[in-house]
Amino acid sequence: MIERLTGLAAELDALTSAPAAPRGPRCSVGTLLDTVDAEAAVSLRKVLDTTTVSANSIAETLSRYGDPVTAYTVNRHRRRGAPNGCRCER
Repeated sequence: MIERLTGLAAELDALTSAPAAPRGPRCSVGTLLDTVDAEAAVSLRKVLDTTTVSANSIAETLSRYGDPVTAYTVNRHRRRGAPNGCRCER
């Protein structure tokens, strides 16, 4: 029994040192940032960091130029790095 518990402790310790598995597909805003030209990427990063611009406005504009993007996705990307944000790097 003690040997079995030692094995359990070792396996649980191994779980904490294992790298986290990626959660789901890449954020569509992050994907868009990777695919647009440098000038558009700079403009998009600037507007994402401007809190006075609504996520709805950003989402509507992005959707006119490509795949549909929702305001929820824009807001989640704005929270990147936070527990409730997307997994894009801050």
